[in-house]
Amino acid sequence: MLTSDNLLSPKDLAVAIGSSESSLKRWIDRGLLSVSRTAGGHRRIAVSEAIRFVRARGMPIVRPEILGLPASVGVKSRLSLNGARSPNETFSALLRAGHDVGARAHLLNRFLAGETIAELADGPIRTSLIEIGEMWHDSVEGILIEHRATEICVELIQELKKLIQPVSAELRSIGGAIDGDVYKLPPLLASAVIQENGIQAVNLGTNTPIAVFEIACLCDDLEQRPDIVWMSVNSLSELAMNRDEIERFAARCASEDIAVVIGGRLASELDIGHISSIEIHRSMQELSTFLERFKAARI
Repeated sequence: MLTSDNLLSPKDLAVAIGSSESSLKRWIDRGLLSVSRTAGGHRRIAVSEAIRFVRARGMPIVRPEILGLPASVGVKSRLSLNGARSPNETFSALLRAGHDVGARAHLLNRFLAGETIAELADGPIRTSLIEIGEMWHDSVEGILIEHRATEICVELIQELKKLIQPVSAELRSIGGAIDGDVYKLPPLLASAVIQENGIQAVNLGTNTPIAVFEIACLCDDLEQRPDIVWMSVNSLSELAMNRDEIERFAARCASEDIAVVIGGRLASELDIGHISSIEIHRSMQELSTFLERFKAARI
């Protein structure tokens, strides 16, 4: 599969979107598409730039494989979805059925049509997994459906991260799920949203002790320190201990001009929203809005 590092010729992209090569060259000349040049002077377009162009102009993709996308992109699933009406209901039905190809195509189509990763996280992914997450109460099959749906979403987010523009080196972030939190999708989504906003994101994954955050964020090498540290809180075993540790860690970060962002369904239970140095976010879109403000203030 192609990644954002792969380069396309104007002819390649023209074929992918069902346009003419001459039209592509005119768009390039007008500055609508950024290109690089080969040693021989030929124009080349990064796949991530092609994806940005397609999304910005709402163009159809007739040959998705040229862009490294699955052939199912642009093709509606033939799976019976039991009366699903809205796009989110369609995605949920695909996940419940374990239809990874259909779910993948559905989410990629919505991304290519202009929805952000933050919007997809708060919309189809969140609503579907909340619903599916309750199914384990009913039967062992519900556990299977939940685990399978989670893995499908993890693979989808990893794929979306490959399609967004490369981030600059100006701002860096480090984050993950706190100690005792084993949910891997929320920190992965957070890292994708951060990357979507042009900030480097290192995801430490699940079950990360505060001491590990301290080592990663407050190291002696100032060049390796992040501008933002983010924590995902979706499971808490010892509420008071976590609160005290996070408060102490946030105070140290504030003294070093490192922003602390906490999100997740149990973040509010930490009762630390009164601490001015900590940002509490209830959604990925709230995180995205904060990142826009943060970048404007720092760059």
